[in-house]
Amino acid sequence: MKLFMSIIVVSLILLVSISVAAAGPSNSHACFGQASAVFAQMGEMGDHASGFPTPRLGLRNLARALFDAGVLPDDSMTALGGFVANELGLSIEACMN
Repeated sequence: MKLFMSIIVVSLILLVSISVAAAGPSNSHACFGQASAVFAQMGEMGDHASGFPTPRLGLRNLARALFDAGVLPDDSMTALGGFVANELGLSIEACMN
C-alpha cells in the first residue's frame, strides 16, 4: 500500500508540475524541486505501471471516484494532488499556486 501511495504521490506531483509549467514560468522550477523532494522522502522511485498484476485505476479516474464519494471538492488533478500530499504530510505548495 505504501508503494502504491508513493507512486500516486509522485505521479500527481509530476502531473501538477507539468500543468504549472504549461501555464507559465511562475514557479515551475520550485515545483520541480518539490517533486524531487518527494522522491527523496519516499526513498524509492516507484515501479512502472506494467509491473503490477492487475490494471491500475488511473489518476483521473481516481480523482473522479473520490469527488463522487465527497472526498474531494472537485475532480481535478490539483485537488487530488493536494489531498494525497496532505494525507501523507507532504508539502507541494509551489505546485499549488
